[in-house]
Amino acid sequence: MNEDEQKPRRFAVNSKQWAAIALVIVALVFILQNLTYVRVEFFLIHTAAPLWLVLLVTLAAGYAIGWFSKRRD
Repeated sequence: MNEDEQKPRRFAVNSKQWAAIALVIVALVFILQNLTYVRVEFFLIHTAAPLWLVLLVTLAAGYAIGWFSKRRD
């Protein structure tokens, strides 16, 4: 066995992952600073909801769209 095989593997975070972490933190700070209720209209549904919830749902929808539309090379 050589020395590289004996060392435990460490978890490495690449620059893309750091950027994603930073964007999630920024999004969460933005959400937490917008706690008021807003009127939400979606097709025929009219309701009031906290702005943080509307933003969180929008963020989740954007993540899902990105996840499903990424290339699978």
